[in-house]
Amino acid sequence: MVASKYHDPHFVLRFRGAGARGAWQLTAVVLLTVALGWAKPVKIVVLNSPSELVQVKVMVRAGSASDPAGREGLAALTGRMLLDGSFGDPSAPVTKDMLADIVRPWGEQASPSVVVEKETSTFSFTVPKGVFSEYAVKVLQPLFTQPLFAGDELERISKETKVYISATLRLENTELLGLYALDNYIHEGTPYGHLPAGTISGLKAITVEDVRRFYKTYYTAGNITVGVSSGDADIQRLIQSSLSGLGRSVRAKKLRRVPPKRAPAIKGRELLVITQPTTIATGIHLGYPINVDRRHRDYWALYVANVALGTHRDSFGRLYNEIRQARGYNYGDYSYIEWFQNRPFALFPPTNTPRKNQYFSMWVRPAGHEYAHHLLKAIGWELENFVRDGLTGEEVELAKNKARVLYLNLAETSERLLAYKLDDNFYDQRGNGFLDGYLAAIDALTPAQVNAAIRRHLQVENLKIVIVTNEEWGARLATDIAAGQNAGGKDAAAYDFPSREVDDELVYDIPEDKRAVVEKDRLWEAYPLNLSAGRIRVVSSTQLFESARLIGR
Repeated sequence: MVASKYHDPHFVLRFRGAGARGAWQLTAVVLLTVALGWAKPVKIVVLNSPSELVQVKVMVRAGSASDPAGREGLAALTGRMLLDGSFGDPSAPVTKDMLADIVRPWGEQASPSVVVEKETSTFSFTVPKGVFSEYAVKVLQPLFTQPLFAGDELERISKETKVYISATLRLENTELLGLYALDNYIHEGTPYGHLPAGTISGLKAITVEDVRRFYKTYYTAGNITVGVSSGDADIQRLIQSSLSGLGRSVRAKKLRRVPPKRAPAIKGRELLVITQPTTIATGIHLGYPINVDRRHRDYWALYVANVALGTHRDSFGRLYNEIRQARGYNYGDYSYIEWFQNRPFALFPPTNTPRKNQYFSMWVRPAGHEYAHHLLKAIGWELENFVRDGLTGEEVELAKNKARVLYLNLAETSERLLAYKLDDNFYDQRGNGFLDGYLAAIDALTPAQVNAAIRRHLQVENLKIVIVTNEEWGARLATDIAAGQNAGGKDAAAYDFPSREVDDELVYDIPEDKRAVVEKDRLWEAYPLNLSAGRIRVVSSTQLFESARLIGR
């Protein structure tokens, strides 16, 4: 239901006029509103860019971790409904198609988009500075303050999301399936423990009234931070005035807020084998919660340690060099100390997906089914030895240099610079944000600090492991791992070592430069996983994401 104040025809007419006149009226009305104490200003974070394109990011401090029980997917649907569910005057609503027509002259990036993660929902758009006032009147103000949440759009978006979960995620995308399964597995039983997109049963249960209640609860000035890439005071005033009516046009009962909750401690090792009918390769994932985020004193030391161990989509890390470079098993072998959204498709960490609860993880993709057992042992051995031996002074210096190079990518665009400022605000990093302090923090690190952080925060005894493989290999792999057998990796023929016939038998000669590889292969093969049958579950991918429980209803 919509409050009559914002449906006053005089009010609506005022904002139909686009451009400077409409913007001036908008500002004047809202300055009066603020002065009379009717509205609370939103927080604005500024990147002072000289560009004629103004980038804006609106971060709402609520994501899927705020979904009520049984309504998993509500945060994501609310974000999508703001964009697609029509807005403005109910008698003449601006539909998603009309919105597309409005923004088309200003370029593709003027069309607002939203990313919903565990603790945030972030809307983004880019507008030429010369038309910002017109954009504020036609899009920014009515989209955020006069949403209509059309029921037919909720039905459409919900149906699309259920198809994505039940078909794309469960049956087609092996990499995302494994990544999300591990994420849910580690946070099982907490508000983090379901997909940001929701669950099948949650999506079925969500109504338009639920969307209104979520909006009413979380889309408030005190719960929103806006990032803008312009130091122009007029633009900041326009943003402030455009959002001053947040939440007041919608009448709904507020939800009970769900506080974030840490993942439970893991005791020992657990393995979840997920079978996906069509997958042609196996993915291996493991992880456990850590209490380190960007505010922690060990963050930068652990960051450099992780660069040395498994930098994402890079040939620098130890895992990559041992598993791919030296042995040619697969494409990628990485490790992470933070959530890295959308990692199959991103070279560098996406921004505006911050989390207070992080976990360490390793990811091996895509591997031949027959080598999955061996490679699980391999990354266990590598992690255990990494923790025990740490890094040499030379290795730390090389990792620090690599981290400095990565900085150039992370700080490459004004969009990323602005996004990091918003994330700094999320982590309450005042005055010394992620990029602000990055290089100085890296420069100041000593090998002793890096190795101390490794010992304090990395371990291999308590892990949750996810393997995604096909139906033929799933049960067999579980049996082999429980029994500790059939863990061999590549043999001499697979390595294509030189061979000769001796007494009608083929004898392989191990090249001198491969002897160390073969010797380590034997160590990997002998590494004990200590996973009994009682610690291993085998499930079909079709059993996942049905409800807030990872498996089943």
